[in-house]
Amino acid sequence: MTAETTIGNRRDDVARVTRIVDELAFLHRLAPDVVADVNVALDEVLTNIITYAYDDDRMHEIWIGFTIGEDAIEAEIVDDGRPFDPTAIPPPDRSASLSDRRVGGLGMHFVRHLMSEVAYSRAGDHNRLRLTRRWRR
Repeated sequence: MTAETTIGNRRDDVARVTRIVDELAFLHRLAPDVVADVNVALDEVLTNIITYAYDDDRMHEIWIGFTIGEDAIEAEIVDDGRPFDPTAIPPPDRSASLSDRRVGGLGMHFVRHLMSEVAYSRAGDHNRLRLTRRWRR
């Protein structure tokens, strides 16, 4: 594990994750396009968790761990929200007119295109999402 943090289910906590990615980028000389892709994907995923994962008003913790390997950066996100597999969201129907398109799902469509791999699992009461961005796709 290269770095890890835990944030609350508050939107303003997401900025801390962005700072960690930027620090890792500086330390490991990551390319700007890789850093941008990871930050956009994490912002989308974390915002979705904060907005939709919890049925109560209590404080919840979201753990984010980062690993940098020879050919990729990996972010793992673990939350205790209701079970939800974002990889199961079907791609948007881009052939339909805007007024006929289903609401939602575009964010995860972008995440899948920005990342080299997106994997989901449910372990006990926790969602685990792994985002991998390889240097070359």
